[in-house]
Formats: sequence, C-alpha cells, structure tokens
Amino acid sequence: MVGNKLEQSIVAVFQDDLSSTFSINQVSKILKKSYPIINKKSNNLLEEGILRKINVGRSYQCSLNMSNEKARILVALNEIDKKNSFIQKNKHLVNVTDEIIQLSKKFNISTVILNKNNLLFVLDNLGDKKDILEITTLTRDYILSFYDLDSFRQKFLSDHDLRKYHFVLYNTDIYANIVASPYDELIVKNIFGKDKKKTDSKEENKEK
Repeated sequence: MVGNKLEQSIVAVFQDDLSSTFSINQVSKILKKSYPIINKKSNNLLEEGILRKINVGRSYQCSLNMSNEKARILVALNEIDKKNSFIQKNKHLVNVTDEIIQLSKKFNISTVILNKNNLLFVLDNLGDKKDILEITTLTRDYILSFYDLDSFRQKFLSDHDLRKYHFVLYNTDIYANIVASPYDELIVKNIFGKDKKKTDSKEENKEK
C-alpha cells in the first residue's frame, strides 16, 4: 500500500540525502526502530522495486529506485507532508503559495521550490520569466530564479544545499518526476567517489 507511514519514513531516510545509500541496519538506527520491523518492510520495498540493492564489497546498500512509480509517489507524499508542516509554522507562506497558484494559471510553471530565501521556478518556457517578474509581488521578500527542465536538473545535481534544504511549494509530483532523472547519476557519483577515496587511501598507505 503506497502511503503507509512506515514506508514513507523509510523512503524519507534516503530522500533526506539523495546522494547516499544506506544498509537496512543503518535505516533502523536512523529511524530508531527495531531491526526486524525495518528489515521486513525494507524487503517488501525491495520486492516492489521501490528500493534497490547496490552491491558494495561482500555486502549491499540500498537506494531509492526513482524509475519506480511508487517510489516517486512516496517521495511526492513526503514532500507534501514536509511542505504542510513548514507552512503551519510559517503562516505567511500561505500567501506565497496562493500567488504561485495564480501565476500558474497564466504561465506554464512545472514546479516551484523554496531554498532558504530563494524561489526556484521551473518553467516550460523560459521566455515567461520577464512577464512573471513584471507582475509578481514575490520579489519583495524572495530572490527568484528561473530554470527550464535541463538547467534545473543540472542545478539539482551540483547543489547539495538545494537537495537537502528545500520545500516544494507547487507540484510535488512533477518535482519527483524531474529529480528522478539526475538521481541515478548522484548515486553513481557517490559510490564511485567513495571507492576512489578508498583506493587513494590505500595508495597513500603503501607509499608510507
């Protein structure tokens, strides 16, 4: 069942640091839940293809499988919960989201992400940037940045701060679909980065 709270919690562990992989034991420790419970649920997620195994030496780590539709739905649900919790603590954001919705009626806005004091607009057509800036009042309190799909994916890949500290204010489902593409590249970089560090460390020890 997509939307089970324990499933969402497990997915959130990977979602909080999209470039990292975790063992089931690490997930149980992060969530502070017993290993048997997390192991059983994680294996269910592996069977459904929501998680996938990555062999690391003689053991394996897990990562999200963002090509899986259920995984993307769980990611979107977590983003919705995170956004709603943040808005409850910051009531002024209701006006921000309302204005974004009004703008979406005039322009093709794929998604909008809040990263600290920056509002990142992902547009179907970057030519809309000028018109949006002319009519929006959001520039009074926020820095607005505009991206098409490709440039936002590159931004997402290169900006760890954005990946970790953000709130999706508009279209969480589309956000999940957009970040699914660069996600695999992040995992590959992380794994090979770790392997390279280990290799470099061994070489340094040999030289000593």
